[in-house]
Amino acid sequence: MDQRREHVRRLLQVQATVTELNGGAVRIVQIIDIARMGVAFVTPYPMIPDRSYRFCFAFPGSSVRNDAVIDLVYSRPFGSEGRFRNGARFQSLPQESVDLIVDYVTSGAFEAA
Repeated sequence: MDQRREHVRRLLQVQATVTELNGGAVRIVQIIDIARMGVAFVTPYPMIPDRSYRFCFAFPGSSVRNDAVIDLVYSRPFGSEGRFRNGARFQSLPQESVDLIVDYVTSGAFEAA
């Protein structure tokens, strides 16, 4: 069974940050969709699949910062402007963040804490 679309996804266009787990530069990325189990985002550079990263984001209008560890599944060319679409699974995500994502995906809104 193809697990890429096992959970409902919803478009979300907000900035996030990605950092290697061992530290390093904090890079700004653009989220393009999100689901309870994963996220897709765009970068101006290719990323290395099968690596884990710290991923931080907030929903529009929310002060809740969602900090997660993601496992990068793929990084592919996207569009014609030298960008890359990256897909990742959430490895660890606080329950509060899971609840916000589920609310957003199912209703298009969320309850900010």
